[in-house]
Amino acid sequence: MKNKIDVRGISQQQALNQLEKALEDQSIKTVEILSSEQDSTSTLINYLSNKGVAVEEVLQTPEGQTIIANISRKQIMTQKSYVVGNDTLGQGNEVIGQKLMNAFFNVSSDYEQVPASIFFVNTGAKLCVEQADTVDALRKLQEKGTDIIVCGTCLDFFEIKDKLAVGRIGTMHDLIAIYHGQEQVISL
Repeated sequence: MKNKIDVRGISQQQALNQLEKALEDQSIKTVEILSSEQDSTSTLINYLSNKGVAVEEVLQTPEGQTIIANISRKQIMTQKSYVVGNDTLGQGNEVIGQKLMNAFFNVSSDYEQVPASIFFVNTGAKLCVEQADTVDALRKLQEKGTDIIVCGTCLDFFEIKDKLAVGRIGTMHDLIAIYHGQEQVISL
């Protein structure tokens, strides 16, 4: 079933409330959101992303923007997120740890179900930059609806912010929101 939501001329909170109500309807597979303000459009896209809903496209119209999003309820593990604090998996040898981390994300990206979000912190941020072996797998996870978030402070510390290749820059607020909003947070 397809659902149209018109949020033109209402507050962002009212728009989010309408969208939340639509997402609760299990029969809705696609949602079209009519928005007239760029700020509202950006807020709604971020909300959809945080809920694991894939935004297919944003169309420009004379009245504003139309967001088209597909809701694949089986695809997103809505109550599960990962926090990645290292660029290796396991303790011990760094070379095998990097190979294992790369394999973990490559295999994860092949699964139909994906986590709601992955927050990369400390040396884990290095997994999201140009030339990292994990970038393609992380892009695939992002395309399936996973919100990829990379610690901005960490990118600055390692002087790699300009090399970010996948995900969005996040803050401690994003990390705390994951811990408060998810039933299960897995640390890697």
